[in-house]
Amino acid sequence: MQGSEHSDPCYINKTQTMRNLATLIIFLLYLQYSFAQQIIEKPAVAEQTHQDLNINYIALYSDSTVVNLSVENKLAQGGWFCADRKIYIETTQEHKRYNIIKARGIPRCPAVHNFKKIGEKLSFTLVFPAIPQGINRLNLIEDCDKSCFSFKSIILDLKLNQDINLYTRGVELYAANKNKEAIDCFSKVVEAIPSSPTHVYGYSYFNLVRIYYGSGDKATARFWFEQLEKSPLPDKQYFINSLKKEGISF
Repeated sequence: MQGSEHSDPCYINKTQTMRNLATLIIFLLYLQYSFAQQIIEKPAVAEQTHQDLNINYIALYSDSTVVNLSVENKLAQGGWFCADRKIYIETTQEHKRYNIIKARGIPRCPAVHNFKKIGEKLSFTLVFPAIPQGINRLNLIEDCDKSCFSFKSIILDLKLNQDINLYTRGVELYAANKNKEAIDCFSKVVEAIPSSPTHVYGYSYFNLVRIYYGSGDKATARFWFEQLEKSPLPDKQYFINSLKKEGISF
């Protein structure tokens, strides 16, 4: 008698094996995350060469630095990608280099991964030595001769990344004339300014003043202008002068 596939002991064993394997993979990923000293998801980057290549996360361990990236194919045919054997991360202040230890999920040049279709994504991991605690910015450099990728000034500070994302959202809302929501974003950005601020703090003050001034609420605009003046931002005079050039002064 022919039995259904679901009554086949081999089928059941294979299914259970796949389930166990999936559970094991999830558990191992959990362990990887749980042992990390810090994980920065989708860190902000000041400058990058390949817009289709992005950093998914950076995990800082006591014995290594793990960078997970993904690249999306935009070519109908002939798309390929590989990672050179000479890749390093470096601190932005001292320019101390840490050479790659190993790569996972990506061929090392001259071997390549050939994409099969547009929109196909390849995720891969690069492993480097551990970096000292307190490092807030890194560069990731592929040191080769042609089509090399680089990420300059990757921000590792969690608050800076949160504030940059919040500021970006505020700009999108401001452009869509959703001023109330934009104000909420910009004001949250400047609630606490870190010791190594980026441009988003000055621009948040700048936009708060402009929004309130433009709506006719000059009292609140003055308040934010004064907060900008009192702030510890090293570039605050630039934003003060920019407001004055627009005819906004108190």
